[in-house]
Amino acid sequence: MSIKRTFITDDYPELGKGPVPVEPYISPEYYAREKEHIFKKTWLEVGRVEEIPNAGDYMVKELACADASIIVVRNKKGQINAMHNVCSHRVNQIAYEKCGTTRKFSCKFHGWAFDLDGNLTGVPEEESFFDLDKSANGLVRVACEIWQGFIFINMQAQPAQSLEDYLKPMFGSIEGYPFEKLTSGFSWVSEVECNWKLALDAFQEAYHVAYIHGLSIADAVEKDEHGAMPPLGALCGEYHRRLSLSGNPKSVYGNPKAMTEGGAAFAEALVEASKTKPISAAALRGAAGSAKYDFPIEALPEGMNWTKSPNWLFDINVVFPDLYLSLRPNYFQCYTFRPTAYNRTRVECRVFYPEMTTAGGRFFVEYMKVALRDVLLEDMSTVERTQKAAETGAKRFMFLQDNEVLVRHNYHAVERMLERNAAQAAAE
Repeated sequence: MSIKRTFITDDYPELGKGPVPVEPYISPEYYAREKEHIFKKTWLEVGRVEEIPNAGDYMVKELACADASIIVVRNKKGQINAMHNVCSHRVNQIAYEKCGTTRKFSCKFHGWAFDLDGNLTGVPEEESFFDLDKSANGLVRVACEIWQGFIFINMQAQPAQSLEDYLKPMFGSIEGYPFEKLTSGFSWVSEVECNWKLALDAFQEAYHVAYIHGLSIADAVEKDEHGAMPPLGALCGEYHRRLSLSGNPKSVYGNPKAMTEGGAAFAEALVEASKTKPISAAALRGAAGSAKYDFPIEALPEGMNWTKSPNWLFDINVVFPDLYLSLRPNYFQCYTFRPTAYNRTRVECRVFYPEMTTAGGRFFVEYMKVALRDVLLEDMSTVERTQKAAETGAKRFMFLQDNEVLVRHNYHAVERMLERNAAQAAAE
């Protein structure tokens, strides 16, 4: 008697099961539509509140995908503002540095001054201008809101949807994750020669792990009886999506409890790792009891490990359009895949850990930095080759299997927002 196989994709019939066209990944015209109707009209993550903790602290975000340079600054009241980095006088950039601290912003061209809320406060030789209204000529503000310590901006001064309404239906159940306790770590920034969706898609499925990452982290993901690495579950909303993966707790990368607890499972992981990866074992051993905080799995928000698997590894959370959050009990990865052209992407990878109180704990973080760097290099070199292959035009479609349901959803979410926002623009 044969048992009918169940598919995650069956839960989302609106996504279909047919091939996905290659054109959106190689078309300059398609990218121009994405800029106009997605990146200029939706919420984009630009940093963490911890990056600008004090009044006058600021950072400048260059967003080629929205044709914008944006200043994000904390004002004297502790509020965070975002405004275009464009002077009201002769449209020079106001802030030249990527980050810093200031009492006010002064244009280096002619000395016009703006306060931390963007108000025009000083004009040299003001009496020589003609009916200049300073109150109407401050820096141009963009919408700025905070979610769980993440700073989001929207190019529209008055977005059609608040950040809370945009995120809560999919991610409300993970609110309360201890982001604020994970303030140490490392980061990379790179320009990758591929479409932004190709780069993001590489992080939305585990089908590739056994092949691209065969010598790095393939042993960290739990395999079924056929050697495959199916996800525990997937959630697809109107635009956002989530994926939950199971891991091999006998590995460093696949052990979500590293730094959080010991016990028999931890001891077994050390023994197993010592056989083939002694440096990994040393890193795991050094991590024990090193974190400044405790991270019991049972204290995590209800929405994490929503399948309640005993071998849960981590959850992937993709905030449309381009934010990837991989959440574990003891650290999280925050990646953005932001296009600079139809075939180029600025990839910003930030990994956050708790502060370590011992040398062993710091060694563990350094080990993970090297391990994750190698994983990223494997992924990025592959997607650059994928872009070159796609642009040959030899293939017009991609064929996706069930475990790539988030890749399929990404295509449909982009199409959905393009259609919706284009229709609204036409009606205005």
